[in-house]
Amino acid sequence: MSELRTDDPRRLGAYRLSHRLGQGGQGVVYLGHSPQGAQVAIKLLHASLSSDPDVRRRFLGEVEAVRRVAAFCTAQLLDADLEGDRPYLVSEYVEGPSLQQHVLTKGPRLGGSLERLAIGTATALGAIHRAGVVHRDFKPGNVLLGLDGPRVIDFGVSRLVTATTATTSQIPVGTPAYLPPERIKGEPAGPAADLWAWGLTVAYTATGRHSYTADTYHEVLARILYGKPHLGPLSGRLREIVEACLAPAPGDRPDAEEVLRWLLGQDAAGDDVLSSGAMAAISRSGLSAIAGGGSVTSPGESFTDPDPTTSFPAVSRTTPEPERPRRRPRAWQAGVAVAGVAMAVAGFVFWMRGAQGPGLEGTWKGSAEHFTAQRVFPVELRLGVDGGAMRWGADLRCSGRLGRTGSGTVFALDRVVGEECYPGTLRMFPTSYADQMAIKVTRQGKDEVTYSGTVTRTS
Repeated sequence: MSELRTDDPRRLGAYRLSHRLGQGGQGVVYLGHSPQGAQVAIKLLHASLSSDPDVRRRFLGEVEAVRRVAAFCTAQLLDADLEGDRPYLVSEYVEGPSLQQHVLTKGPRLGGSLERLAIGTATALGAIHRAGVVHRDFKPGNVLLGLDGPRVIDFGVSRLVTATTATTSQIPVGTPAYLPPERIKGEPAGPAADLWAWGLTVAYTATGRHSYTADTYHEVLARILYGKPHLGPLSGRLREIVEACLAPAPGDRPDAEEVLRWLLGQDAAGDDVLSSGAMAAISRSGLSAIAGGGSVTSPGESFTDPDPTTSFPAVSRTTPEPERPRRRPRAWQAGVAVAGVAMAVAGFVFWMRGAQGPGLEGTWKGSAEHFTAQRVFPVELRLGVDGGAMRWGADLRCSGRLGRTGSGTVFALDRVVGEECYPGTLRMFPTSYADQMAIKVTRQGKDEVTYSGTVTRTS
């Protein structure tokens, strides 16, 4: 982070700019502040590129890509101005260093810390690919280490994968040192190219140097095409996984979910691997190791629910929850109970804070993932003192009323309109970001969470 330069704007739309966060080939990223005071990251397209239709089209593609990707693995898109002379994107500000900065300042990571980083980044790539997106510029500088786990950012050169376009174009884009052999040769490349870059990123985290390091750009590309990677102290299962991802032929590389199963020791028939990966990547011990030691959550801080599929029965505003027969709790149920107690404590802290602040009133926008249907879609909440309204689904085609149930963060969702749109219960949980909440929606008559995600207050 650095001070603004004399030629930097001080305001973009409704957002005040205070610092520079970084600069890339497409534009400059600023630390901004919303009218409500929330910190945001704003990516402003370079003036020299604003009139280039291809660059503008790529900027539009970045918006579409980020909106499709599950909110837990990237910086969520909050706002955008794509029609002005200088297009810009407004996204969630993730407080934390990039993986590259982390390695440069604290040194390489090994052991459990390295494995958790590998799991977290593989989980993010799995979610990105499941959403039908190829990142194409995955590297340590595009991984942010937030307190709630790694976030993959900068989808400026990403590409959507459709039924008719299973691979990316033949124009080499992305950071040269992380290009796979097929991209250097000008051949089509798909998700396997991201796995190549993931393998190099994990190796960099373990060694502090690029696996194909050389004195010149051309030598690096030559080593990628004809040399062997230097993997240093990497050993055991993780080394084998990285070597598999660095196979010269893209067809010989595993996909992201296969990598994640290997890392977690899961069978192909096991539980959803992305949910398991997200939990493993943001465990208390994992975050502590990444942050350099110490407790992740101290008294008075927010608690982020680590399990997006925790079981919560649906409730209504008039009918109390039925008492269930007592039975001996299983191990996973005991874990849910522990998480529930932690969330209850965090909820009380949040309620106390809300009594002194704006509470939940306002407009909240974000995205959610439907676990069964494997879909990611936008969500919009408009909350007042007594409740409000919710819209969700593709093109926000579903709508319903939200009514408070007695708890300040639990709402009954009823009067639902839309095809294949169902009533249920909305629960909101605080996160480490003051104007962001995690959400869980349980369909009426069900116990398991139907979909979950995050929303950010925009007004």
